[in-house]
Amino acid sequence: MKKLFKKLSAFICAGAIACTAFAFSAFADTGRCIVYNNAISASEKADCEELLNDASGDIEYIAVFMDSSSVTDSQVSSLASNLSYKYSNCAVMVNNAGTRYTYVARTGDKTKRITSAKAQKIASNYINKELKNNDNVGAVKAFIKGVKRYKSFLSLGVILIGCAGFLIFFMIMYFAVRAKYKFHEKPSTNNYLEGGALNFGVMQDVFVSEHTSRTAISSGSGGSGGGGGSHSGGGSHY
Repeated sequence: MKKLFKKLSAFICAGAIACTAFAFSAFADTGRCIVYNNAISASEKADCEELLNDASGDIEYIAVFMDSSSVTDSQVSSLASNLSYKYSNCAVMVNNAGTRYTYVARTGDKTKRITSAKAQKIASNYINKELKNNDNVGAVKAFIKGVKRYKSFLSLGVILIGCAGFLIFFMIMYFAVRAKYKFHEKPSTNNYLEGGALNFGVMQDVFVSEHTSRTAISSGSGGSGGGGGSHSGGGSHY
């Protein structure tokens, strides 16, 4: 009896999730700004739709707003992930005001897509800052800004760290070379003059250094294959 009850419960839960996903998918074709359960006003939806349309180009942008305490965080992330595959290169923001949870998903080429850690930063450091002030249109602006900020392989922080590292390395090498070849005494003609005449002692050619260079000749050949698109995402409560 217990086994039958567990199977029945699992079936009901799976059916509920499937129905929820089906209901959400019905909103997927209504535009780039998808609103469920009147989470935002009609005017806000229109403004968000315009922002998303204007920003879409090499990346397609979709935003979903809902207000339901019965939708779990995992369902929110699943919805965002499913919608992100609507386009080959897409970024999706889903906000559930009922649980104060925001999730960002991104698909695209692996060399340009944002990582899960960066997706979580976009949700917490960009979108949620605006949602705390109940600014839904501002949240969409922040979402677009955050994705554009993190979509490139190298971020501004990485570039600055690289420049600082190169500068430190250059300064170390400069002072090391300067210390090695520094003349401790200034050259003077008095060292070579004796009795008012220039006198040579021993004259000989001396090889002061020797340098040998060897280059290995590599042989053989190899190759590598390519890969397809992939998904990343992250969420945060506010």
